[in-house]
Amino acid sequence: MPDRDELEAHARMLAARFLEQAVESSEHVDFRSGTFLLAAVAAELGQFTQRRCWDLARNEDGRWELAVAESESLINAAWRAMEVVSRLSDDFRSSSSNPSQ
Repeated sequence: MPDRDELEAHARMLAARFLEQAVESSEHVDFRSGTFLLAAVAAELGQFTQRRCWDLARNEDGRWELAVAESESLINAAWRAMEVVSRLSDDFRSSSSNPSQ
């Protein structure tokens, strides 16, 4: 089984690959919507993580419930980031379409 450092390095590589494939080189995603997409992916990954932690808590050790709670924090933070990015993007679009303000 890989150690923590190896797993973190692998996660960085996967994140960089995802960023390049789905966000930076996409013709369908501008910088603002790409930023929203990254936050949305973080929320989805948090939900997957939380489900796995619940499974481990049920099947192995109740102490995994702490990881469930921390996953909830990740999910909530990602949703808050999505909301802020959305509002800022809306504000930008509004000010761009009405330059007199």
